[in-house]
Amino acid sequence: MPHAGGHFTHTMMTNLEQTFWSRALSAPLVVLTDFDFTISAVDVGDLICDTLAPYPAPVLEQYARGEVGSRILWLHSFAHVNRDEATALADQVAIDPGFHAFVDWAEREEIPLAVLSDGFTLYIDRILGREGLGHLPVFANRYVDRGHLEWPNANPACDLCGCCKAGVARRLKESGAHVIYVGDGVSDLYGASFADWVFAKSSLARFMEEHGSPYFPFTGFGDALRILQEHLERFRDGTMEQRSTLRPNPRCRF
Repeated sequence: MPHAGGHFTHTMMTNLEQTFWSRALSAPLVVLTDFDFTISAVDVGDLICDTLAPYPAPVLEQYARGEVGSRILWLHSFAHVNRDEATALADQVAIDPGFHAFVDWAEREEIPLAVLSDGFTLYIDRILGREGLGHLPVFANRYVDRGHLEWPNANPACDLCGCCKAGVARRLKESGAHVIYVGDGVSDLYGASFADWVFAKSSLARFMEEHGSPYFPFTGFGDALRILQEHLERFRDGTMEQRSTLRPNPRCRF
């Protein structure tokens, strides 16, 4: 069985993560963004697994029914990929053309921004580094070697997700920060539940609609940037409309 060790601890934080927390706690406004199919043009984790280590059908069915979380799915798939083959696939993936300008704007406005992913730093760091964005803090899972995955951002009280996006957003909210969340997928349902405003597409947008919660349709970072630039002060002071009404996801435990 692949190794499933690793817990969210301060000792396992990277310098970039430590710097993020020092800036973000109690900040007026913080942006959290998913990576796969949000920053990246395709879901890189799925691309790698579909190509090199397809998800076993029974486990995928369990995941779809909500009986197991992403950790189990990754242990049956991503844990078995070859590092060089995985990074070669990642090298073919483009990112949203508006993301560079979005990052530049956040830095000019001194708005802390972090990447939250239930995927792996193996490809996220490689793609961001290639794009000159390797300075961004990334909260994600770690592929150490074939058969060895680690969860440095896991929630000790819950074994559902590899990276607890909800834990990051929740800590920021408890500090008094206003949180903007950008995402598209299943793991984003948990992080978005602790955000003030959500920019959503795909399954996250459907989730927001099903729960009757306001959100901003996400079509790309260029459009998101225009909205944020136009209404920045209202986002900062918490008066911006279309505020999320989601409650903490019932599957989250702390």
